Amino acid sequence: MYHSDFVHLHVHTQYSLLDGACLIKKLTEAAHRMKMPALAITDHGNMFGAIEFYQSCMKNGVKPIVGCEVYIAPKSRFDKNVYAGGGTSNHLILLARDEVGYKNLTKLVSLGYLEGFYYKPRIDKEVLQQHSEGLIALSSCLKGELSNLALENKEDRIKQVAKEYQEIMGEDNFYFELQDNSIPEQKKASNVLIKLGKELGIPLVATNDVHYITKDSAKAHEALLCIQTQTTLEDPKRMKLQTDQFYLKSADEMKALFKDVPEAIQNTIRIAERCNLELDFSKTYLPHYVVPKGITRKQYLKDLCEQGLKERYSTITPEIRERLDHELAVINKARYNSYFLITKDFVDYAKDKGIAVGPGRGSAAGSIVSYTLGITDIDPLKYNLLFERFLNEERVTMPDIDIDFCYERRGEVIDYVVQKYGQENVAQIITFGTMAARGVLRDVGRVMNVPYADVDKIAKMIPMDLNITLEQALEQEPELRSLYTNNPTVKELIDTSRHLEGLTRHASTHAAGVVISEDPLTNHVPLFKTGDSQVSTGYAMSSLEKIGLLKMDFLGLKTLTVIEEALNRVNRINSLNLKVEDFSIDDVKTFKLLGKAQTIGIFQLESQGMRNLLRKLKPEKFEDIIALLALYRPGPIGSGMLDDFMKRKHREVKVRYDHPLLENILKETYGIIVYQEQVMMIVSSLAGFSLSQADLLRRAIGKKTPEIMEQQRKAFIDGSVKNKIDKGIAEKIFTFIEHFAGYGFNKSHSTAYAMISYRTAFLKANYPVEFTAALLTSEKDNTDKIVQYIDEAARMNIKVLPPDVNESFADFTIVDKRSIRFGLGAVKNVGRTAIESIVKAREKGGTFKSLSDFCERTDSRLCNKKVLESLIKCGAFDSLGLKRSQMMAILNKAMEKANVRQKEKSLGQMLLFDEVDLGDEAPDIKEWP
Repeated sequence: MYHSDFVHLHVHTQYSLLDGACLIKKLTEAAHRMKMPALAITDHGNMFGAIEFYQSCMKNGVKPIVGCEVYIAPKSRFDKNVYAGGGTSNHLILLARDEVGYKNLTKLVSLGYLEGFYYKPRIDKEVLQQHSEGLIALSSCLKGELSNLALENKEDRIKQVAKEYQEIMGEDNFYFELQDNSIPEQKKASNVLIKLGKELGIPLVATNDVHYITKDSAKAHEALLCIQTQTTLEDPKRMKLQTDQFYLKSADEMKALFKDVPEAIQNTIRIAERCNLELDFSKTYLPHYVVPKGITRKQYLKDLCEQGLKERYSTITPEIRERLDHELAVINKARYNSYFLITKDFVDYAKDKGIAVGPGRGSAAGSIVSYTLGITDIDPLKYNLLFERFLNEERVTMPDIDIDFCYERRGEVIDYVVQKYGQENVAQIITFGTMAARGVLRDVGRVMNVPYADVDKIAKMIPMDLNITLEQALEQEPELRSLYTNNPTVKELIDTSRHLEGLTRHASTHAAGVVISEDPLTNHVPLFKTGDSQVSTGYAMSSLEKIGLLKMDFLGLKTLTVIEEALNRVNRINSLNLKVEDFSIDDVKTFKLLGKAQTIGIFQLESQGMRNLLRKLKPEKFEDIIALLALYRPGPIGSGMLDDFMKRKHREVKVRYDHPLLENILKETYGIIVYQEQVMMIVSSLAGFSLSQADLLRRAIGKKTPEIMEQQRKAFIDGSVKNKIDKGIAEKIFTFIEHFAGYGFNKSHSTAYAMISYRTAFLKANYPVEFTAALLTSEKDNTDKIVQYIDEAARMNIKVLPPDVNESFADFTIVDKRSIRFGLGAVKNVGRTAIESIVKAREKGGTFKSLSDFCERTDSRLCNKKVLESLIKCGAFDSLGLKRSQMMAILNKAMEKANVRQKEKSLGQMLLFDEVDLGDEAPDIKEWP
């Protein structure tokens, strides 16, 4: 294949946040069309897109060059001073020649955030010297140190700095970078660098500082910069690139620009030939779990499973034994022993510390190893959950165990993991927000100064679908298409937005993701520090999985906190030692509550749609709840599958099976394929596929690739015929599988979450007051939910008494079998410290007798006027005998009197009425309407 004789080595992708407008996929496809042999990624200060870029280049037959435009501090990276000219840093391009260079680049980028951050992530020449091996440096754009000096005609200083860089990088690894984007200053700087390059023997290289792919994106890029700087296109002082030349130019265009220095073009090819980074995505870097001396991890894991087996099962049947041995064999072969040991360790820690842990989540609930280790609490054999849905020996990928923890204490578990495996080896994971259809319209509308109401109207014409594009919206919505066609402003708004759609808008920390490495993370991944000083990886989850790092989700689930709090109240009030494991799975009260759809506050079952469904379905067994959660999704609802399921359950439609083998698999779901695991079991039972092969077929059906589908159809029919099943029946069953498999849900996940739903329903049905108090406490910061749950309490004949300074605590508390006292933590403007002051004063001196008494005995710095006004307005002082209007009228006087008395007490002065409560003298005012 013919290749062009130029390579772009200075390119800003979507990860030069709100500055680069090159979507990686489109960028690499463009490089392929232009027959470029290689392409570099050099985003500002980060490597966010490196792995995505590398893969996309490889897919398009373009050699990937991983680099970064780093910021160099003028002196030390630790120095937080602004230097002459107002600068805090200079630009420098670094490109990785090989794996050593890539690792050094990740370290430098990490240090920029962790040590040198000052407006931007900065490194310095000292640390560059330490990590220069395997890197090539280019002197960068007009914001580079050398170009700046060239503009100032400081040739002696240029020689000195150039020599510094040559000494740091090595003579062959430093280039003077030339640019020509029709900017006069570039011409001047280039002339100086060309002259000194020849004199000093420093090679030249031509770049174009690419910020967008095509020339017609220049205007959209201006809008992008306005979004970044929060300015408008009409602002004459806004930041912008000076010309429309910062696009992915062809080799011919670049050669024409640098015809006088052809070596600068030729050197792009030479550099590309020297950059030969090969990333190995087959390796994994799991941390090594430390086991007792004299025992292997393989044996230790087996011993723990054997111990758990005895605790979980009263009788260990051959089926149980066979399942455990099979799972352990797969885990050992994949070398994932440490993964399970690590997970068990932090789950055990949480349980030992009384931190609520969920029964399971996702496909991990299908593993008996997870069950015997106590990682999950769902018996996979009892519910026909499959290990191969979790870990497939024929398609070995990193297992994915996500754990739900108590919402309020999840951080303690992460802290434990950091402490155990080392701060350098553990980090939370970065995530990126992108500019989706509605959002990008609003952003562009603002910078174009289009009235907000007009933009809002247009944005609302786009369907509420996170994956919809502006192109699709124009096709689907006639009104939007009409506006686009007939209104020039709307056309410009939408066209500009289409250029920017899908770009990365901001970086933040993933709510749950945590990565754990066997050695310092900077050996594998660049690190990033957010504005709140939270250290996270510089790669998102998909990239981390590619490079073989262990990723886990530590999720905070509020419902677990509710269950734990409700149980604590039940046990304390009733002198019990009840645990969730003790809940009967076929409790009559619970199913009666579910059948009546009295599920406000019940996990996954409280929406109006779900309650309507519960009334129709009337679940009678736990398996019905599993199916309910799996079916209440747009696909099954829209296809009529859900209605069919209910008709069959209520015997309105007779259940028929095309083959006897299907009955045992589909009986619990009345002949309908509801779960992905059922697809796997059908394929295995009828066509003789292994469960691993069956999982591959399930995935293939989900992707609907025609060629693969035809191969799988043939394999299924051939296998079925071999098992003496009529070919016509086999074809009919495969069509049946095809129809339902696209709607199939992960049964392991549905089962685990159905267990949480059932447990919350059990508590509500059997211990309504305790459950309601815990539920209200969990939502104390959400006024809408508080109102909803108080209404639900009233329906259950439970009174929620108003807040009272003499009875309320921070949380909602139980007064008796039918009443709950409102928690002060749910009162607006009343913080935790103020509540602590109130409770402390009450414990020390008994009930408050008047407003003045309250003011005197509580800390006025914590219980300030704003707090007191909120307490009066919500009725927390009503029991003291005055109207709220009266208390508001005397509040200032009461606070002043309290301050005087507190000062006199602190001075040790004897008060005439020290032991006497003077009460509140209040004017006779009408109460507020």
